[in-house]
Amino acid sequence: MQKPAIRALIPNLITLSGLCFGITSMRFALEGQYQASLICILIAAVCDLLDGLMASLLQAHSELGAQLDSLADFVNFGIAPSLLLYMSLMSDMGLVSWLSLLLFIIFSCLRLALFNIDNNSNLEPNPKSFFKGVPTPAGAILILLPVAHSFISFNWWTNYPNLLAFYTLVIAFLLISNIPTYSLKNSSFQLRRAHSLPTLIIFFTIVLLLINFLWVFISILAIAYLLSIPFSINSFRKSKKLGLS
Repeated sequence: MQKPAIRALIPNLITLSGLCFGITSMRFALEGQYQASLICILIAAVCDLLDGLMASLLQAHSELGAQLDSLADFVNFGIAPSLLLYMSLMSDMGLVSWLSLLLFIIFSCLRLALFNIDNNSNLEPNPKSFFKGVPTPAGAILILLPVAHSFISFNWWTNYPNLLAFYTLVIAFLLISNIPTYSLKNSSFQLRRAHSLPTLIIFFTIVLLLINFLWVFISILAIAYLLSIPFSINSFRKSKKLGLS
């Protein structure tokens, strides 16, 4: 049996590194270190982005990598964020809140299974530009938006605890919906040499914002993503018409 090349192992190592951060996030959540827990989930999301990028750059796609990615995503973006949300905000909110988290976990698992089966084949004519529904990393960040808000003392659910459960349910159903959402895997988002300077400026600006205003910036990104959904629906309809014409 031929040993796999080192370059083929690099994306899998990044995936497993992300899994380590996801599991560590659960440890921090159980210990009451909620900010550290959320930071670990954010790092796991970065690893999820990097492993796909490295697999493409190194031409190292494999069936093992695909299975590892799905299993890691379920832990990092299904179980870990649900545990953090429950421990930090929902532990005293009753059965409805627990059921909303349970559905989020189940729908995360279901989404990953369905994605492995059809790989967005129902999003023709331009599936690389869109996901079907909200991907699990984005869903994890979205349900943790109230946790990030709690770090900046914006507790909008205090007087309406069921509102938090309803919000979680909405994100859960978005995971398995047929709503087209923008995909960062679209070639128009890939780095190009001609745009290297603007890309570097944007990258370092984002890094500075994350360092100095982490929770506010994460909140802005999450809200911007939610607001982008109507535009992604409109873009998908236009691309579909062009593909049929």
